Amino acid sequence: MKKLIFRKFLLDAFLSFLVLIFCFSIIVWVIQAVNYLDFVSEDGHGFKVYFLYTLFNFPKIFSKLFLISLFISLFYIILKFENDNELSIYWSVGISKICFINKVLKFSIILLIFQLSLTSYFYPKSQDMSKSFIRMSNIDFFPSLIKEKKFIDTLSNLTIYVDEQSDDKKQFKNILIKDQKKGNNEYQIIVASDGVIKNNNNINYLILKKGEIFSSSNNKDFSSFKFENFEFSLSNFDSKTMVVPKIQENKSSNIIKCYLNNSNLNRKFYINPDELRICNKDIKKEIVQEIFKRFYQPFFIPILCLIACIQIINSKFNYNYVFYKIIIFIFGIIVLFASEILIKYTGNNFTQDIFILLFPIIMFLLIYLFVLKKNYSP
Repeated sequence: MKKLIFRKFLLDAFLSFLVLIFCFSIIVWVIQAVNYLDFVSEDGHGFKVYFLYTLFNFPKIFSKLFLISLFISLFYIILKFENDNELSIYWSVGISKICFINKVLKFSIILLIFQLSLTSYFYPKSQDMSKSFIRMSNIDFFPSLIKEKKFIDTLSNLTIYVDEQSDDKKQFKNILIKDQKKGNNEYQIIVASDGVIKNNNNINYLILKKGEIFSSSNNKDFSSFKFENFEFSLSNFDSKTMVVPKIQENKSSNIIKCYLNNSNLNRKFYINPDELRICNKDIKKEIVQEIFKRFYQPFFIPILCLIACIQIINSKFNYNYVFYKIIIFIFGIIVLFASEILIKYTGNNFTQDIFILLFPIIMFLLIYLFVLKKNYSP
């Protein structure tokens, strides 16, 4: 009987949590997706790259909204059960309030493990995959980057200017191109009267007609030659969008190895330079903060569940019932903010990091002792 009662409560709480977090995540995802339209309109990436990039950002949003969604949903379910007198059934069948809270805390441990796997593996993996689509992009929407009578330098090492552009954005007149892909001291300037965009095997080419190429070497030697037709490949140019993997896109194992390597230990761990380009003491603070983001925040889950459960201590027939609920909810929101703010202060010194690390443990014990005292007080 008791198992069935607990199963109903936990199922309702879990379903409420799923509905809330997916609603929140989808809303934030849509807003971000609109902002990411710059990848098409300004950086020249195709809609396929845009869609995959935004899609693989969903786990990041999901993990960020995990704590607040869990707290609000559990707070709401307990409040609903209490107002509908369903909690009275628990007390009438001999279930103590401490037993009820302990069951919720056991359930929170399962969510903690899930959130740890999300923040330590799935979130960085999805971030790396989303950026990989940009790294492999061939600037499918290059024609949309061109604007009449404007110098466009969206692509790295390439500046282009056109006088006129056709309605389909694929034909141009009076073109000037500066190609600096060989280095700062070597470049070529191309002028042409006409040009047209052609796509061959998913590679964009700019077919230029009636023009001249000026080449410079070490800013001293100049040479030039005229042409009737010239095929200029755009496959050698990349968008200026950041393509080097950031710290948050790296595997947790690399982040931990980097921290250990910077901790003056005798043993040094190998890190693939293609995955983590820089690992030195200059980024020690960023590394520590990233470790705390992945492995520290999930431990606030039992605390938030415990705060939501404080509601059952005070009866709804008390005169300060509403005020009591509001205070509990505000306290939970403050703890949520604390879990984010404390991470900003990590990485400065070891003693401070230890104190921040112990903070959730101390807070959990204090709240739990408070609940025990209130439950057993006459």
